[in-house]
Amino acid sequence: MTRIEFEYTILKTRTKMLRVATDFFHNEEDAEDIVQEVYERMLRRGWREGDDLEALLVRATKNLCVSVWRRQRLRETETLESIVEPVEHQAADSHLLQAEKQAALENAILQLRHSEQRLVRMKGNDLSLDEISEQTGIPKRSVSVMLSTAKKRLMNILIRTNDD
Repeated sequence: MTRIEFEYTILKTRTKMLRVATDFFHNEEDAEDIVQEVYERMLRRGWREGDDLEALLVRATKNLCVSVWRRQRLRETETLESIVEPVEHQAADSHLLQAEKQAALENAILQLRHSEQRLVRMKGNDLSLDEISEQTGIPKRSVSVMLSTAKKRLMNILIRTNDD
């Protein structure tokens, strides 16, 4: 199969792939990202002569949807700001403890790479991934991955700090 035949098959299969991804995520923007990622992977990976390319593309779309969904579930962690003790259990010096937590978080952020610090601060200012992507010029998917990595590093730094 030539590249032209491949591109024709992709155009023909695109609607099916979008439907699969949209049914999975209920979000057209995420579905577009999934389909684009499948295209890129197929172009990098290639295909064998005799492959049923249409079936391969649809199966790859389903598999990528599942993989992305799993990664999203792993990333969902509580933020430090969302962990608040009930009012009746708060100590009299809770404002001091909160200030200490904020200082520890700030010190941990300062230990991140400059690019990670910037993204974490932008996300902390309630910017969406689209807004961060637009302001930085970094693709949305890369912003998401970089933020996830930064959060993991931040949590590791905070855990190490608490252990000391």
